Amino acid sequence: MNSDAAINRGWWDEVTPVHEASAFYDVAGFLDGRNTLGTIERQAVGDVTGRKLLHLQCHFGLDTLSWARLGADVVGVDFSPVALATAERLTRECGLESRARFVEADVTTAGRLAGAPFDIVFTSLGVLVWIGDLDGWAATIDANLADNGFFYFLDAHPLSMVFDESSPVPVVRYDYFQGKEPIHEPAGSPDYADPSYRIGSEAREHNWPLSGIFAALENRGLRIHEVLEYPFGAWPQFPDMTRGEDGYWHRAAHLLPLPLLIGFKARRV
Repeated sequence: MNSDAAINRGWWDEVTPVHEASAFYDVAGFLDGRNTLGTIERQAVGDVTGRKLLHLQCHFGLDTLSWARLGADVVGVDFSPVALATAERLTRECGLESRARFVEADVTTAGRLAGAPFDIVFTSLGVLVWIGDLDGWAATIDANLADNGFFYFLDAHPLSMVFDESSPVPVVRYDYFQGKEPIHEPAGSPDYADPSYRIGSEAREHNWPLSGIFAALENRGLRIHEVLEYPFGAWPQFPDMTRGEDGYWHRAAHLLPLPLLIGFKARRV
């Protein structure tokens, strides 16, 4: 694991207990039966009953276990041992040991995992900024995807990531073409799940343009399709956003829309 990845693993090890206790993740509601998956990804992926699903960058497993509750046989992958220990405990609490297991690995170097190939490889929400090597990430997807399976991706739209999140009026702060050169996030930043908590760890993040994301997958023989962009987000990315009845976060109605989420599938050519 390179030094940037090690720094980020420390960041996630630190915030996992904060996230588990936060209202943002609502673990108590999940244990009472709440499914954490949004309507976008559930509709895009479809029926998972009896299908093998690999969840990359699973954090502490709520979405992974939600897929298991929907009938999938799931493997969650993450590089944070603290997050995975929490995921394994929640798996036992939910009685899902027969349908879910977790693997500690960096998704850019994981290679082919036990249980491969998978019908569905899945990743979503807040994932790409933590990837330092798109080619390695795409190689892991390729190594684990069944020939007749598909990869599904949902995350913040790369264009939305160039703006200063503290300003309701779009102000460009970051380079859309940042790529491999990491953005150094200092210690002391507020946590996204609990803004009252100031994170003691630094972080290294990346902005990847759509062309780079698509090219990394296409270079592995995967064809991008069903690309959809959405004018709302999965978290309050800007201070003017409010949560709608659909569960997503929307900007004020009088403002021109921005592309805040993007989803797509990829299959073998």
